[in-house]
Amino acid sequence: MANEKSRLWDRLSVQSKFTMVFILTGLIIFVVNLYLFINIDSVIIRINRIYDSNVTVNSLSDSLDELQNSLRGYLDTRSTDTMEEYYRQETEFQNLLLELEDSDMPGNSVIITENIRNLSKNYIKAADTAVNARRGNIVEKYKISYQQALSLYGYINTYLYSLNNELFRHNTQSYSGLVKSFRTLEMISMIMLVVISMIDVFLLTLISKNILDPVQERELVMETHLKDAELKYLQAQINPHFLFNTLNAGAQLAMMEDAERTEEYLQNVAAFFRYRIRKGAEASRLRDEIALVDNYIYILNVRFAGEINFNKEIDENALDIEMPGMILQPIVENSVNHGIRGIEREGHIRLTVTGTETGVRISVSDNGIGMTEEQIKGILEGGYVMKDQEKNSNGVGVRNVISRLELYYGEKGIFDIKSEGKDRGTEIIIDLPRKIVKNEEILHV
Repeated sequence: MANEKSRLWDRLSVQSKFTMVFILTGLIIFVVNLYLFINIDSVIIRINRIYDSNVTVNSLSDSLDELQNSLRGYLDTRSTDTMEEYYRQETEFQNLLLELEDSDMPGNSVIITENIRNLSKNYIKAADTAVNARRGNIVEKYKISYQQALSLYGYINTYLYSLNNELFRHNTQSYSGLVKSFRTLEMISMIMLVVISMIDVFLLTLISKNILDPVQERELVMETHLKDAELKYLQAQINPHFLFNTLNAGAQLAMMEDAERTEEYLQNVAAFFRYRIRKGAEASRLRDEIALVDNYIYILNVRFAGEINFNKEIDENALDIEMPGMILQPIVENSVNHGIRGIEREGHIRLTVTGTETGVRISVSDNGIGMTEEQIKGILEGGYVMKDQEKNSNGVGVRNVISRLELYYGEKGIFDIKSEGKDRGTEIIIDLPRKIVKNEEILHV
């Protein structure tokens, strides 16, 4: 099961892996933030409620004072306005008294609250009696009732003060505990953020490793192909400087003896080997690859008395595209050795370069012996080796060219072979994605 999950992960694209990591990280962050938000919000609500009881008690005390003042005002003036003010204050006081009764009171506060409630009812009863007696102008009665209300007013204030102090002590302890809880949540938040960051870094490192390992492996395979091609091409460990100096000395000797064709031949051979040594492991430009093919065809025509008919149709605007080194020459060499070599009719090789919307199409076609579908499939899939390849070629086989193109561009389908069958010729097509080289720097289009 673990191996299946590992294989499934390896098959995912880089974009899919990063998307999954960001979704997972975002989900973890969301869950953690949701947890912290709920708990912090709960703590804040509890902190806000801590002193609500104190606020209610203070409001009740203020309302009691207003009610007492309005009672005295009516008894002094007996006006309609002061009577309305009294009843308004009485209603407000009773509402606040109900709020106090509904509050959760700790410990001794319950008894104090009950005393306040009972005293307040008696106070309101005495105050109403005094008001009604004043309205009826029963002087003795409203004076006695007012004195009772005034006495109850003092008791109520005393109990309110005691209740306020009791609640304040209790709420202060509760506040300290909630503050500690809040600090703990802050610490948990910091720890979770650190853990999430570590998980994020671990996942990104894991994905980066999975990305870099195939890239490094690809570069290693590319390097192996290039070294193998170079070793097979040279067929011996010849010192490049010695080889160039020898060829240049031969060219100078030919020039001194007025052997112009020999001089030109040696210069082409020197240019051919110099390019191979210098560009074998580097990126090149299409125009340089075509120049190498020209050197190669010239050398062959000198060797075989001009029997290679080579034609070109080149789009000059497409020659600055970047490509791996030593791609075209092995393809042309393959057309010579396995296409037109040995046919009775006159052999022709044609190189066509055409710019496209996405890059450049290169076509190398010949009128040689052609290929079967099985041969084409075998070459493209790496299961077919041409006869006498090691003996007659530079060792850079078609499969090597295909592999280097796929490794260089990171995609398949760049290289294709077409043939209508035996003696119908062969065409090799290479579709290069566009990467233009200017001033020795690569500009992606």
